Amino acid sequence: MRPRLLKTPVGWLTVLLLSCLLWSLGCGTQEPLPASEVTYTFDKDVQDLITLLAQKSKNNAYRDFDKKFTGLYVPKSLFNQEPFVLGLSTESRIPAILLLTAKWVKRYGEAGWLHEMEGPRSQIKFDRNELMPEVATAFSVSPPDSSTRKGQILMAVPTGICGNVLFFRQDLLKRYHLQPPRNWDELKAICRKILPQEKQVKYGLLLQPTRFVDDFYAIFWGFGGVVMENNRFVLGSVQNQDAFLAALKEVLNLEGTILPAAKDMQQFDSEVALQQSFLKGEALFVIHLNYFARDLVDVLRQSKIKTPGGITNIADQVGVAPIPSPAGQAKQYTNIDSLGWAVNNFAATAWNALQVMADVKKFLKLLVNDEYQLQAAESWGEVPSLRSALKKLTDKEVLEIYNTVFAAPNIVTRVPPSSRGLNNIMEKQLVAALYGQQTPEAALQEILRELK
Repeated sequence: MRPRLLKTPVGWLTVLLLSCLLWSLGCGTQEPLPASEVTYTFDKDVQDLITLLAQKSKNNAYRDFDKKFTGLYVPKSLFNQEPFVLGLSTESRIPAILLLTAKWVKRYGEAGWLHEMEGPRSQIKFDRNELMPEVATAFSVSPPDSSTRKGQILMAVPTGICGNVLFFRQDLLKRYHLQPPRNWDELKAICRKILPQEKQVKYGLLLQPTRFVDDFYAIFWGFGGVVMENNRFVLGSVQNQDAFLAALKEVLNLEGTILPAAKDMQQFDSEVALQQSFLKGEALFVIHLNYFARDLVDVLRQSKIKTPGGITNIADQVGVAPIPSPAGQAKQYTNIDSLGWAVNNFAATAWNALQVMADVKKFLKLLVNDEYQLQAAESWGEVPSLRSALKKLTDKEVLEIYNTVFAAPNIVTRVPPSSRGLNNIMEKQLVAALYGQQTPEAALQEILRELK
């Protein structure tokens, strides 16, 4: 898979920690940063796209990008630990521009660590109407002084739209004159019909155990449950406990017939194993991020192994649909797992703030525009977040994902809970249940106990 994780040599951590110490407000005797320099965190995809645009774009600014802006890679092992929190909390000038997920934007924005992207207090003045509403909402949070100001404020500019969807063997469903499932009963009925007749298909559904918590949120919401509401932990209510158990039991009851058996689930911890199994034709459905189909194209292009009954043409054989909800539930849900560009608050109050914020605007102009987002759609299947880019989009696969999932009238997009500790506890217990080490009831009680 094309993981949106920030990568670099481990030595970067030393640079970050030293930078946080040297450039914090407590170190006023140090030499200031050059007036024209803006520092940002980024991942390999951003780097590759800038390099590509430097070669093909008519805009010379991409060729001079590294001269104007200083990029900091974050290694995968440290990304999950949120190493740049130190820079934010100490009001460090490094980094000034941060690549953050929507749930981090919520947490940091409410803490007052991020500069507002819109409104009278913003030096950015980004127009949220330029964004598709599904993703603009995900990157908007209540400001720290919400008691005196109402509504939500845009705290980061999303690079695109990303979330969990249901991929399926379009060719096999067509062969048996079946439509994509809208609910879990329909998915099970499709599997009961096709699996006995297609001997190479071992599983009705695959998901990746190591990221099951993300898949589960979308399933759980479909059952009418929520974990957090108005910044309050509400999983303990009877309604939400019932929804949790119903959702988890729905998944676990599929094990051994439609999902792999609990004892076999661990073999799909690897992203490569999941891709290879689906490409070999071993599964009808897969729940994954919307980049999955484009990742399969890359794997298929590099692979010389051809399996009878397997996938040879992604466009003809793979379709996409929303994640099912229970029968009778009109709404279907997906989680927004997009990344966005945020600016730490210190950038707006630094001694050279006017120059810094002017450079931030130049940065955003280059990395949040139609050309950049259309190239991202072509390169890795990113769904544009800009209205103007979506209007120009010609990639049929990316358009289908947007129209079928994110823009469908019955779809509700939500951001998973922003608490890292909460998500880690949920993940630990959900994976234990998936591996058959914990009953649904025991998993729920352990979550409630640990979060009490």
